[in-house]
Amino acid sequence: MTKIYLCRHGETEWNVVKRMQGQNNSNLTELGVSQAKALGKRLEDIDIDIIYSSSCQRALDTAMHARGSRDLQIIAEDDLREINLGNWEGLLFSEAEERNPVQFDNFWHHPELYVPDGGETFQELQKRASAIFEDIAKKHPNGTVLVVAHGIVIKTLYVYFRNQPVSEIVNSPYTRSACLCEVVKENGVWNVMNWNDTEHYSFIGQK
Repeated sequence: MTKIYLCRHGETEWNVVKRMQGQNNSNLTELGVSQAKALGKRLEDIDIDIIYSSSCQRALDTAMHARGSRDLQIIAEDDLREINLGNWEGLLFSEAEERNPVQFDNFWHHPELYVPDGGETFQELQKRASAIFEDIAKKHPNGTVLVVAHGIVIKTLYVYFRNQPVSEIVNSPYTRSACLCEVVKENGVWNVMNWNDTEHYSFIGQK
């Protein structure tokens, strides 16, 4: 059985101002750093074998803060990067909506219909994200792994684990900054054990 703890990066500067990040980077805020350290405290009694992280700096920074002083390898993976938003990256949400209101609505409410402006579809994102998860499970058949990724990646994986269509992404739980999810793969089947857990927010007085 492979056990994977999956978390989102901590809050970033662009999260705060509602700017489309995609594969562009935005630094963690002071709160984001605190969230990542709280995540590490939450995981400190769990025997983790290795950490995989999106190669985006905000995810790598979260992984490093969560690792703390533990002697754990962090492997950066491009296939864990956030959805490629193409020409929307760096735009405020309002600017992206003004540029293409139909596709902006599809992005948030009809992901199966979303046609990117130079980026990738939700189907393409799910294909690469699920492939790297299958690869991680294959490499660590009896291991415990921490994976640090992004909000839309995590929502896309949620429906993959549950064998649901991409259209169901809109009904998947919201992924809060530095939230903790847990999935296991046993006998070839993925099972969601815990999702969007932010109990560790209590360490920093956040609700």
